[in-house]
Amino acid sequence: MLMKLKNMWRKLAGRQLRESQVTALMMLAFAASLLPLLAISVYNHPSADDYNYSILTRQVWLETGSVLQVLKAAAETAVYYFNEWEGLYAAPFFLALQPGIFGETAYMLTPWMTIGSLTAGSLLFFHVLVRRILKGTKSQWLQLSAIGLFLMVNLLPSAVEGFYWHNGAFKYTVFHALLLALLCLAWHLEQPETKHKPLKLAVLAAGTAVLAGCNHVTTFLGILLYLAWGVGYLLAGQRKKSMIPFLAGFIMTAGFLINLTAPGTAVRQATCLDRPGVIGTILISISDTLRYYQEWMTPLFGVCLAAAVPAAWGTARRFRKTSGFSYPCPLLLVTGMTALQAAMHCPSVYAQGFSGNYRLINVSYYVFVIQAIFFLIYILGWLAVKLEKSRFAGLADGLDRRLSRIAWSSAAAFLLVFAAALYPSYENVAGINALTSLVNGKAAQYDREADARNQVLTEAGEDDTIELEPFTVTPKVLFFEDLDPSPDNWKNQAAAEYYGVKAVILRAGE
Repeated sequence: MLMKLKNMWRKLAGRQLRESQVTALMMLAFAASLLPLLAISVYNHPSADDYNYSILTRQVWLETGSVLQVLKAAAETAVYYFNEWEGLYAAPFFLALQPGIFGETAYMLTPWMTIGSLTAGSLLFFHVLVRRILKGTKSQWLQLSAIGLFLMVNLLPSAVEGFYWHNGAFKYTVFHALLLALLCLAWHLEQPETKHKPLKLAVLAAGTAVLAGCNHVTTFLGILLYLAWGVGYLLAGQRKKSMIPFLAGFIMTAGFLINLTAPGTAVRQATCLDRPGVIGTILISISDTLRYYQEWMTPLFGVCLAAAVPAAWGTARRFRKTSGFSYPCPLLLVTGMTALQAAMHCPSVYAQGFSGNYRLINVSYYVFVIQAIFFLIYILGWLAVKLEKSRFAGLADGLDRRLSRIAWSSAAAFLLVFAAALYPSYENVAGINALTSLVNGKAAQYDREADARNQVLTEAGEDDTIELEPFTVTPKVLFFEDLDPSPDNWKNQAAAEYYGVKAVILRAGE
């Protein structure tokens, strides 16, 4: 019996997984990691600023049941916040439309919107990068996308602020996805075969104008990318091509300046007293970037990135063969990517003295994952060029053949390494966190307690003071912030206005 098993393993171990099969398995693995994250969405509930931004829209919906009137109320909310608090002209409109205003159960749509937009935007971005620019194959695009998305979704610094808490997730994750889509549209407009350019240019301009009013970190990133893109064309002597990125960069810069000079920005800035100045901002941003690199480059991240090597190698080699590109100065590329990461932290550090909450850091992490995959392609291309120019020139061609197919034994060995790297990271993997909360019943218990609160508050009168029990469970991917024992706390006041009661108090724990 033992000999039969050995013989079966020898036969299986010698078989090869075709590139299409590897691609299908990677896409399946990413899809499977999403299942618990989407399944737990039915237990999602609003909190904190979700109430603040949607007081008026919820009231209008309950009074009129008119979507048009709700949209008008969202516009009024945007005007209010532009003048009275954060100075952003686009984000408050969308935050006022958090799904919970149409009924508490509708709040489950938030993670579907955020995860869905991140997936769509990343797939589109990698398609343009890998398929259109680097001339990679469909399988290489899908493999790199699956690995990148797995890392973005499952190792995100804060899944609750990135996907589940509408106020933070929509404001940062969805607008990050929009930036990726607009970058792809700008590139598409530069291609000579593009049709309906005036219409698409109008879409780019409108989308960029909206994006510029979303949040400072994404807007500042967009400005840097577009302007660097345009300058690159100028240096290459392609003045005509520079017009589109410069146009988008100009619109984003104008929107950014509108945000900075808004009355609401001055109000909020007055609450931030510990600001480091220009030099301090640069030093803190660089220090934070290096610290985040250290935190993010976990063994699991490295193992996942290793799985991208065959697709990254193939992409690098195809681009080398089609363009003759030599992949020079990889160290300069690393320096530039690190500088971009540091620059992303500058607006928050300059305004507040620190890099921001997790919802801001999430955006930096999304960019870090894209940079890591792009650098992997680049460094493998650089290595291939070195091999071509050495006495081991034939080795590069040999690697092309070997990496295009993967043996079952190699796949099994990789899965063992992946499992070993995954085990210490259980608490930090979003999909496992969601699955654990579903299995141990904490997600369902949190949902029951939140529903009970919602029922009490919904049925209360405008002169009632409501005292609520603290949550007994706080699932990591669902729970953001609770109310406060003091009715004067801003969160309690927002919840009271949202539900139309006199005051809300959280009973102090024993």
